[in-house]
Amino acid sequence: MDWRQSTAGILLSIMFLLSAMATTASAEDEKMFGPAGSSEVAISGEPIHVGDVLSVSILVHNQGSETGSVRLELTSAIGENLSVGPETEISPGSSREVVAQLIPVSAGLLEVNWQVISEDGGVSSDLQGKFEIQVLESQSLSLSFESIEWTLAEGLECDFTISMSEGKSRLIGVSVSLINSGESTQVQNFELMMNPGIRSLNSALGHPDASMISITVSPLGWSSANSNSNLSWDTLIAPPIISPSVTIAQYQPENPNSGDTVSLDYTLSNSGDSSTLPGILRFVSNSDGGMILAEIPVSAISAGGSSSGSINIGPWPDSQVVEADLIWSMDGSMASSPVSITSESNTETGIQLPFDIMAALYGAILGFAIVLVGLIAMRAISERTPSTESEDKVLRRSRIALRQESTSEKKEVPCPSCDQRLKIPISHTGMVKCPACSSQFSTTPQLVEKVEETTETSPQSNSPSIVSVVSSEDELPCPECQQMLRIPLDKRPVHSRCPACRTEFLAEAG
Repeated sequence: MDWRQSTAGILLSIMFLLSAMATTASAEDEKMFGPAGSSEVAISGEPIHVGDVLSVSILVHNQGSETGSVRLELTSAIGENLSVGPETEISPGSSREVVAQLIPVSAGLLEVNWQVISEDGGVSSDLQGKFEIQVLESQSLSLSFESIEWTLAEGLECDFTISMSEGKSRLIGVSVSLINSGESTQVQNFELMMNPGIRSLNSALGHPDASMISITVSPLGWSSANSNSNLSWDTLIAPPIISPSVTIAQYQPENPNSGDTVSLDYTLSNSGDSSTLPGILRFVSNSDGGMILAEIPVSAISAGGSSSGSINIGPWPDSQVVEADLIWSMDGSMASSPVSITSESNTETGIQLPFDIMAALYGAILGFAIVLVGLIAMRAISERTPSTESEDKVLRRSRIALRQESTSEKKEVPCPSCDQRLKIPISHTGMVKCPACSSQFSTTPQLVEKVEETTETSPQSNSPSIVSVVSSEDELPCPECQQMLRIPLDKRPVHSRCPACRTEFLAEAG
């Protein structure tokens, strides 16, 4: 009996176990979602650092007859919810990837439990499990400056380096700003993919109007282990200053002649804090309206440096004194030194004249000639005597005499050539021209006779008497003022008038 009971119990247990197994298989067949292929999740984003995004995914198949939605859930080993992915809708007979993302907040070994859940149907037990991942510390990013240089030739240039610790390549942003009077202006902004290690960068900014430069780097889409204070750098900047000067040493020859070549020694200095630009050295004459007599190129001179040389000037201008400037010019700046060089002609006399001596001499001669001619003309006019001809010239008479003549009696005189009868005043003395034959003849004898007749017949006449002056030489004195007058003997007798006192008299040869 006992063995029979034991056998029956065993049979019942076996039947129960088989029934349970059949029930389980039937339940699994009723699940709507199951793995499509591997039942392990795929992990992307390794190596993973604190702050990085870890992506977990698995391919799920809908083996049911209706559309349903699933999602992936991640929890910690102690049951803390780490992440829940978005719902993914899967059509009947289709498979889709279900994803969840995880961002570790601490370094070390991280244990994660995962499972696919759905509210639309059963989920296979194969859609769950766990995995482990090693989380690394966050990568560090730092900024350091190598040099800042501002020159006239190249402008403002800033060299700096960016370093990143070991790990993955990261995207970073770089920003360069200029600050002036408290106002910041961003002048450069760019992104670059930074590999672990050190990277050197250069920023060329020209000639800005600024007193400070600021450079900032920032991680894009990830977190840096160091603070933001280590990712920004500011420094003061100042524009370059040059202080050029020109010094003239000596020149040869010391007193050049016109057309010579003069060699002039010079020294160019720069006492500023920046190199000068290349320029031109010119010798400019101020005496000739700014004429450039010579020019040569000049190389850049470093801060605190100097350069010496010589410049050849020729041909030398034709001037007694050459006032000139030696000018060193470059873009935005200039320096000069004056010089005065005396030509050889002035050295011989020891006198420096501000004018052309030959021109002055010619002017003096011309002025003397003009004055001399004027004096001669004035003397000739002042000492001129009336015309004193005896036979072929008529004595110049005063206006009173002309009026008396116009009212005096006339007489008829026959022309000795053509017998033409001419009427002439009785008091007329001298030559008469016949209008018919143009012959000239003298009426002096008739005048003398007429004067005598008039004197005899008219003792009461009011006609003025003429004083006679007799001399055996060409010169004779005026009967009134004793002024010596020159009347040639071959023209006497002739009526004359003193130019000084206007006295009329008869000049005769004695």
